[in-house]
Amino acid sequence: MTHRSLPALVALGIAATGIAAVPTTAHALAGTVFVNNAAKADCSDTAPDAGTQAQPYCTVQAAVNTAQPGERVEVAAGIQGGGLDLTQSGSPGAPITIIGTDTELASPQPSASPALAFDHVHDVDVQGFDVYAHGLGSAVATMDSSRVDVAQDTIQGSGGTGATAPAVHIDGQSSEVTLSHNTVIAIGSGIAVDAGATAVTVTTNLIDYQHQPAFSSAGSPGTVLVSNTFSGRIAYATAISLGGASTGSTVENNVVTTGNVSGTPQVDGTPVVVSADSVPNTTYDYNTVESGTATDPYSWAGTPYPSASALASATSQAAHEDYFNTPQGLSPATTIDNADADAPSESSTDLYGQPRVDDPLVPNTGTGVGYYDRGAVEYRDPYTITPVLSAPKGPAPLTETVTANASNPWNTPIASYTFDFGDGSTPVVSNTPTATHTYTTPVVAPGTYDKVTVTATAQDGTVYNNWAGVQVTTPAPLVPHLTLAAGTGGQSTLNVAADATGTTDDWYIRDYTVDYGDHTPVADLGSTGTGTHLYAKPGTYTATLTATDGGGTTATTTQQVTVGLAFVGITPVRVLDTRYGTGAPRKQVGPGGVVRVKVTGLPGIPTTGVSAVTLNLTDTRATAGSWVTAYADGSTRPNASNLNFAAGQTNPNLVTVPVSPDGYIDLWNANGDVDLFADIQGYYTDQADTGHNFTPWGPTRVLDTRYGTGAYRGPVGPGSVTTVTLPAAAQNADAVVLNLTETGATAGSWITVYPGTGNRPTASNLNFGPGQTTSNLVVVPLPPGAPTTVRIYNNSGRVNLFADVQGYYYTGAAPPPPQPYVPLTPTRIVDTRYGTSAPKAPVGPGGSLRVKVAGVDGIPLGTSAVLVNLTGTRPSTSTWLTAYGTGTAPGTSNIDLTAGETRPVLAVVPVDSDGCITIQNARGTTDIFADLEGYFA
Repeated sequence: MTHRSLPALVALGIAATGIAAVPTTAHALAGTVFVNNAAKADCSDTAPDAGTQAQPYCTVQAAVNTAQPGERVEVAAGIQGGGLDLTQSGSPGAPITIIGTDTELASPQPSASPALAFDHVHDVDVQGFDVYAHGLGSAVATMDSSRVDVAQDTIQGSGGTGATAPAVHIDGQSSEVTLSHNTVIAIGSGIAVDAGATAVTVTTNLIDYQHQPAFSSAGSPGTVLVSNTFSGRIAYATAISLGGASTGSTVENNVVTTGNVSGTPQVDGTPVVVSADSVPNTTYDYNTVESGTATDPYSWAGTPYPSASALASATSQAAHEDYFNTPQGLSPATTIDNADADAPSESSTDLYGQPRVDDPLVPNTGTGVGYYDRGAVEYRDPYTITPVLSAPKGPAPLTETVTANASNPWNTPIASYTFDFGDGSTPVVSNTPTATHTYTTPVVAPGTYDKVTVTATAQDGTVYNNWAGVQVTTPAPLVPHLTLAAGTGGQSTLNVAADATGTTDDWYIRDYTVDYGDHTPVADLGSTGTGTHLYAKPGTYTATLTATDGGGTTATTTQQVTVGLAFVGITPVRVLDTRYGTGAPRKQVGPGGVVRVKVTGLPGIPTTGVSAVTLNLTDTRATAGSWVTAYADGSTRPNASNLNFAAGQTNPNLVTVPVSPDGYIDLWNANGDVDLFADIQGYYTDQADTGHNFTPWGPTRVLDTRYGTGAYRGPVGPGSVTTVTLPAAAQNADAVVLNLTETGATAGSWITVYPGTGNRPTASNLNFGPGQTTSNLVVVPLPPGAPTTVRIYNNSGRVNLFADVQGYYYTGAAPPPPQPYVPLTPTRIVDTRYGTSAPKAPVGPGGSLRVKVAGVDGIPLGTSAVLVNLTGTRPSTSTWLTAYGTGTAPGTSNIDLTAGETRPVLAVVPVDSDGCITIQNARGTTDIFADLEGYFA
């Protein structure tokens, strides 16, 4: 059995409650024919006594084929049949009545025949069916039939491809056809009446329509349209169309809404159309129309009218009409107690069989009794009752006080309250809204509850009820539980969603509070146990949950959470070049000099929401050995370095540096004079909807032209482009992080790395002189849907290249889960020159340093990786340094050095389970120092 939704009632704010059931008979009656094809019904369509309760018919069609005037055909619930073709007639005063209960009639596909056909019959009533046009025809059709009544049915028109038939079709030879208390769901046209039909009555129906009119007549005198609700799904569509010569018609007490379903297309149309030939003796009044469009809502005798008042001024009609241009939909208040109770065929009950009632809060402006509502649904007494429990959960024996909390805007007098506690005890009847009961034993199954039902009986006998659940438990301890989900519950990556609903206890939890560990006031989560919190800056915090239960017990638990920043890769943009006056004066930076560089508001970089930038910083033509420190403008310069170099070298290094609130960074040079240039590779933001999080991966070597790994064996030439295929993990990544090294260059040159699709940017990733060996960390965006390749361009000379994947940036989930970045004030974690966290001696061949980085200085255990600026200095021979986490050193390098060099590289280093990283030297002896810049956790 399929049930359809009724969007019109939702649009009007009217609850479909108290639906009156179609009466059925449980025993044999004289003149009653029974249909029941249930397994135990012993049905037959051919037995001599078919149709009795003892042996009912199997099909509705067989039953109605034998029905006689005055007989009643009762169809059992749950039967799903095909179409029904009615060919038997009743007589005046003795119709054939066919009653269904949750019974479906459906036309087969792709048939154009109707699901319910009145085929040259008279005096036939059908009610209580679900009638569906599964084929291409109408759901209900009358053919040369009279005194036909279709009531209390659900009627749905065809939605099949190519279907054009209306949901209900009344031909031109039919008369005295009545449709009342039905729900009509029209995919196209609702009810269509051909020219020549007479005395068609449509009253108290809900008609949900779309592209074509809800009701249209091609010329049907005496048409009555009273107290219907026409709910349009397409903006501007016509609801009522009286065409041809539909003289002497009545259109009253209807509610028309058009286009209240969001996302639907708009169709030109006028909600109400009455042709010139239909105007004589036709009455139009007491309707409420909402069109939500500037299109004229009325067309009367071919003349458009922009409002009800304009129509009333020009004609004798619509004196009590209400028109609203409100695409948000009608308020129920616009239809209450303002209908014409004396309209022809006005029903004393609404769509659901409920009697008409007087709303005491609304003036009676209708005719007759004055309090009938417009439309198909009568607004009911809004009285509601809600059981309020003193303890929704607690251990046995549990004394429970239940209060019937009522909303009673009509001041309905209540005669008594009944409390059923759901445990088999005798219900308590009281004239006060409170009762107390003691549960002596727990509910048997954990997690289930007893249902406490409260019934309020009004003085007129109307009954209102509601229920609440109470859990009666066995004694158990209070065990608080807190989860903190970073980057959720808001638009910032610094936002966390707190959830304490995993707390267990034998009592209900009266209150939860959370101290988020950042010196902000304690947050009260109430009894729901959920909330959100925005941290002011990235970091790792310890939050404390305090839970207090209904028995007065309090317990606490702690939970650590890390909030950080997300990365956005961009096409590299040059922001500084002191050689040419880009971003700073055209001159070298002197000893102790500071270059102030604007980094926000440039192509690809927003003006706000940028917390840090990642840039490729390069020194060249230095007059002395020195170092450069990058930091946020206006902040204290940290005691760490980002770029270390000797005189005459050209050194690149990837730098991640915080940005000042006004979008600047500072670059400080220690000694001598030096030129600096920088290309921004991306930025970090706390905007959750734009950034990506990092997942360490590898390191995995994907290119080495010295050995033919990932490309042809041999140096790459000038102007060459080498395409490198990335591992499968790059498939859904937003960017890849590579450690790129050049060696054996025959000329000074630069390298640019860019996505496998698109144009090569003008910025560089690696700058070097002839004979140098230089490494740098590179972040390369990977456009969505592009091949998982990157391209490497060499400008001049011949050079060998090798590259190692360090990790990927992802949006959303990835294995292992992506982690946000937490920047730190750079801190020196090891320096063999001065004995900082290591012996004061160079590291020998194959020697290593194991450095604790997690579990200290606020960096949490469980940190997946750290961002370290690693520098090798004064090596005794050519060597390389490898930084890694768990296990033995991988067959890759982070930085390659020649004898006597000083070179830095930014490295993403995985952290082992003890919170340590290891730095290994390959050959000879060398001093090593490293600055911790941030972590991923």
